[in-house]
This record gives sequence, structure tokens and C-alpha cells, in this order.
Amino acid sequence: MKIAFIIPVFNAENTIRRAVASIDTKHDYEIICVNDGSTDTTQAVLAQLEKEFKNIKIINQDNKGAAISRNIGLTHVTSDVFMFLDADDQFLPSRIDYMADYYIKDEAVDIVLGQIGRGKDGEWQSIPTHKGLNKFEKVNLAQCPEVLQSIGPGAKMFNAKFANLRFDEDVVFCEEHTFITKAFKKASDIQLLPNIVYAYNEVEGSVTEQRAERFLAYMADAMKVRQRVMEELLLEHVRRYYSYRMDELIVSYLIQAYITTHKNVTQALINNVTNYIKAMQSTDYEGKSLFRIVKVIEQGCSGWTKDLYEEWRTTLHYVGIGRPNYYRFKMEILPHKAKFRGKLKLKKILKR
Repeated sequence: MKIAFIIPVFNAENTIRRAVASIDTKHDYEIICVNDGSTDTTQAVLAQLEKEFKNIKIINQDNKGAAISRNIGLTHVTSDVFMFLDADDQFLPSRIDYMADYYIKDEAVDIVLGQIGRGKDGEWQSIPTHKGLNKFEKVNLAQCPEVLQSIGPGAKMFNAKFANLRFDEDVVFCEEHTFITKAFKKASDIQLLPNIVYAYNEVEGSVTEQRAERFLAYMADAMKVRQRVMEELLLEHVRRYYSYRMDELIVSYLIQAYITTHKNVTQALINNVTNYIKAMQSTDYEGKSLFRIVKVIEQGCSGWTKDLYEEWRTTLHYVGIGRPNYYRFKMEILPHKAKFRGKLKLKKILKR
């Protein structure tokens, strides 16, 4: 069996060597590094790695983003299976072949899905919201919508028949959701493994470490991606689970990250969030996920005016959520501010 490893690389001069060195396998392999317009010494480091490691292909391009970089990598796959690796992350020892063994032993398995580890107290710890995937079991999307918790490209081994799928190139936030959803939907069986196979490292200055400075653009991307994924999902219970994954565990935390540094409610914020809530109405959605967004806005923001509140209240009435009048709101809700955690990094939000 031959395994392809696709690595999008941007300004990773200090981490790309570690990422490449973590690829240890007895199988034939190819490493496809797409240098996405790096402005540091990444290109020189890649050139040196090309001399040291066999079967590395370096593709240099102008900066176009992670989605296009991964798509370019997919066009160069000549293997039986492929995996993704971020340039600041790494595989844990022996885990690639461990995953490959489960892929080989059952021809019905199209995806092998392991656990992602996050460094804490000197150990790699699995992500709490992925608890439902922490087991040895063969599943499919219909019977186990919880696979949508692992909606990033890491920690997965894909059958090469999925190499014709593409990441969304017109968004920069959640650009992987459509690709992963389509792969899960098409897979005959998905082999779940409880072991941590992939470790991610938080690196200051990396693209995915950005906080919510591009909040408005990210919210627009989230609406676009959400609609695409919902159109792919055929079953109501799977759509509702995706609502939980997207609306509660990503979007509400994106809003939360934004208002920890932009506490005063604004017209732009209200417009953006109410547009998102209205877009949710065109699909199935999880009620408590919507209420989580409402809680973040109402108990996280300061500087409410009567006009802004009435606009917010009208939108919530439109979707069937009753809110008190402005004066009761000031007396009963505003005094009970929620104590949200501090600035959340987008990488942590997206890999929850």
C-alpha cells in the first residue's frame, strides 16, 4: 500500500522539519508539500528536506490559502490512501501504520479516524467533545453523526477515491467542512480508533491561531459553509447534529471570542448575528445551539441601547423566541453577565 501525505505550508520555518520527521511508516509513501507563498526561510528548509527524505515533492505557489493548497496537493496524489498534516502539527510514533493496518484488514473501510491530541501538562490529551468517537467501532454517518465532531482534515486516513473531492476555495473559515462531510457521506464504513494519532501544536503567529479580528468575514463564511453542508446531509438527525457542531461549538464560540475584546454591542454585530440566526431557519437546527448564541450576545455584550435591543428582540420573535421588553431586559438579564472564558484561539475553536 502507498500513502500520500499532503502538507500545506506557510511560514513554517521552525516547525515543518518536525512535521515531516513525524511521518514514520513501513509502507511506500509520498509527501506533497505545498509552499503557499511563505515569506520566511520555509522554501530553503523544504529544499533541504527534499535532499534528506525520500519521495518528497515540493510545490511552490503564491499565497492562496490552505484550501487551495490542499486541493493542489490532492491533484498530485498517486497513492492508495492519503492523509493531511498541518505544518505545525505532527503524527505520533507508529500511529500511521497502526491506522493503515485497520484500513488494510477490511475492504469496506474507506476512512480510518483516530483521535487528535492537544498538549496539556506534558501529555497529549484527546479533545473532550470527541468522547463519542473514543472507541473501536466501524460506523457510518447515518448511525454515528458524532463523526462530525472530527470535522477537520487531521487524524484521518482516506481512500484515494476521495481525492476528487475539494475544499471550499471561496472561504477561509471552516473551508474543510464540505470536504469532510462529503467524504463521511460517501464512505461505506468509517473505522473509529480510540488512540491519539495526531498532535496539534499552538504556534504564535500561525494563520489558524488568529483570533476573531476578521469576525464579520468569518461569520459570512460560516453561513455559506453551513448551507452547503446542510444541503449534503439527507437525514434530519444528522443535520441537527451538524447544527450542534457548527452553531454551538464553532459559531457561538467565535462570537464569544469577538466580544471578549469588543464588548460594546454594535449595529454591525447585531446585523451579522441576526442574519445568521435567520439563515438557520432555512434548515433543521438544534434549539439549544440557537439559545447558546442568544446567551453569548445578551450576557456578553455591553452598551445596549433601546433601538439595538428592539431590533434584536424583533429578530428573536421572528424565530419564535420571546424576549422581555427593554426595561425588563435591563433589570433582569443584564445584571447576570455570563463569565465567559478569555480570548479563544481559532485553532482551538475549530479543533474542539
